[in-house]
Amino acid sequence: MLTATPAQAECLGSCAKDLEAALLSFLVYLVIAITLLVMLIRAKWRRAGLKGLGLVLVLSLGVPLVSQAWTSWKLRSVEGREIAGSPPKLAERTVLLITPDEYCYDSACAVVVRASGAAGVHVVLATALEGLDLTRPVAFADLPIEIWAQPTDGGEIRRRALSAEERQAAASRIDYLVMTTWAYFPADPGPVEAALRSNPAVPGMGAGETVRFLMAPLDPAQGEIAFATLRPDLLDLSLLDRALAIPLAPRNTQGPGNHAAGMAEAAAAICPADDPSGNCLSLLER
Repeated sequence: MLTATPAQAECLGSCAKDLEAALLSFLVYLVIAITLLVMLIRAKWRRAGLKGLGLVLVLSLGVPLVSQAWTSWKLRSVEGREIAGSPPKLAERTVLLITPDEYCYDSACAVVVRASGAAGVHVVLATALEGLDLTRPVAFADLPIEIWAQPTDGGEIRRRALSAEERQAAASRIDYLVMTTWAYFPADPGPVEAALRSNPAVPGMGAGETVRFLMAPLDPAQGEIAFATLRPDLLDLSLLDRALAIPLAPRNTQGPGNHAAGMAEAAAAICPADDPSGNCLSLLER
């Protein structure tokens, strides 16, 4: 059985609290409903009951609707910063993959590794970038690069850390960057997002936005990666803000409704031509 990802483990751990909050909210609203019903039936309390009903409706419905409208407006702003260009065929490039997905199973990460075949793809786990100032260029040779390869379709991914000499040699060949995140669960903003906020190609990027998928050319002559000056061919962002859901209640929130951007273009660059089921595209969209 596959080990759960950190995001999945966090989700499982919060389910009990969500259920507890839902039950408590149901009981509170039930008590309020019964109280208001009694007040509306009794003539001497009817006026106060109507005021109470209005207040409950404003809080339980009005406040969440305002929150949802605000989140929807922020999402439109995020979508305006996304880039859906025409990335080149990855088979023609030497790729560096940055991902937090150490399991790399049934996800965009798996698609990129599978596309590289037996030759493998250069990989840097996102955790290795924590604490780095990526607003400045970082040399490839200074990163803990590994080679991940999947020689057979559906087979186990083979992983090997590169030596210092191999990293130096790879630095002169790497000419394309792909960045993915967890399937279904976007990662929290990290040093990459901090660097992209100063990138003029992504104007106005906020602290609550994270990279879901990125494809960008690199200059092998430089032997480094500079996120602050990167010019993405494709950039798909996720808004992490959650709006209040109806009715107003503790832990009752809803996502902003992020939709994957540019995945058809990404699939054209990564997926095999003979993918009639669309499984490759489906994995990219997770």
